Amino acid sequence: MKGKQKTIKKRKSYSSLILILMLISAFVSGSLLMIPLIEKANAIDITTDSDSSTTLTITVFTTEPRINWYDFQYNNSGTWVSKRNAQIDVDNNAEYRFIVNISSDQGWDDIQYINITAWADIGNDAAYNYNNTAGGNINMHLQYENTSGTAQYNLLWPHSGEVTQGSMTEANSSDAFGPGYTECHNLTFSFIPNYQFRYAPGDAGGWDNNTNATDDLWSWNFRIAASDSGENASGPKTAWEEDEFGVYSYTEIISAGVTSISGYPAQNATADSNVTVTTRSNGNYSLSVDVDTLMHQSHPTANISNQTIYIRGGDLDPADNLTGTAPVFIYAEWHAGETSGNSLTTNDVEFTCDIPAAQLPGLYSGTVHYTLKTETS
Repeated sequence: MKGKQKTIKKRKSYSSLILILMLISAFVSGSLLMIPLIEKANAIDITTDSDSSTTLTITVFTTEPRINWYDFQYNNSGTWVSKRNAQIDVDNNAEYRFIVNISSDQGWDDIQYINITAWADIGNDAAYNYNNTAGGNINMHLQYENTSGTAQYNLLWPHSGEVTQGSMTEANSSDAFGPGYTECHNLTFSFIPNYQFRYAPGDAGGWDNNTNATDDLWSWNFRIAASDSGENASGPKTAWEEDEFGVYSYTEIISAGVTSISGYPAQNATADSNVTVTTRSNGNYSLSVDVDTLMHQSHPTANISNQTIYIRGGDLDPADNLTGTAPVFIYAEWHAGETSGNSLTTNDVEFTCDIPAAQLPGLYSGTVHYTLKTETS
């Protein structure tokens, strides 16, 4: 019995030793054998789960064209400078252009027309719009036509040389906000306004720099309108933008003819022929005539007063005589500006002289002064 107990104690001692050695080995090797304790989990309801791994895509497109941006520019020796909300020169030489960027979600072949109309508002935005019956100096119509496969640029109005058609450029562009199949083009349309393209100073308060607005009176308003064929829509669609620019005044006497008067003392003598005066003004205007005292060609004191000179022509009829201190107006302040044409020819200016009695014979001469003015604000 005692021998059996000793055997059991030895076994327990061996077991304890082995356990101690295992613990020492675990700490030395850095890994400790963990014996998991397993408990039975309590059962619960799973009522909610979520997933955010997918997306919803919505493509939005329009059936009408989009005008992304535009400008009105001047060709300054090859560099195009914006003249939107600013005045331009009109000398039959300065070149200007409209530039516009347009997108079409239906494809560019769906864009059929781009119409650019411009008109002088004559100080009243509500009363004036594009109207080709009102004259070529106060209305203009440029058109891009894309109906036959080859785009065309045409000047539809005016037809009498008040505006000279320039060139068109067209280039592919991109629309960062359009669907992937959107087609976008950048287009320019140039023209040269002639001398009597209507004066437009803008309103006295200064130019407002708003886009897509016609908020300055006494300006040129313009509209850029892009029209499609109506593909995938109930009919053709048009998108448009409006803005404005101004025009500096232009005034020129191109030529004035020469005439002469022959007669006797105490005679009311009329010139041999009427004088033709050719002028240019792009606004309301006046034209006056004055004559210096006529001096004898050889006698140092003999003269004929300009108060003996009578003039008629233009709007002036009957004739009126010079006063010695003021001219005679054949177009008084202010004659309405010419709505058509690049110049005005007045071919009925007539001079008459009441030759004083006992006037010394001989040749008398005096300078004739024509003064053309354009009404400005």
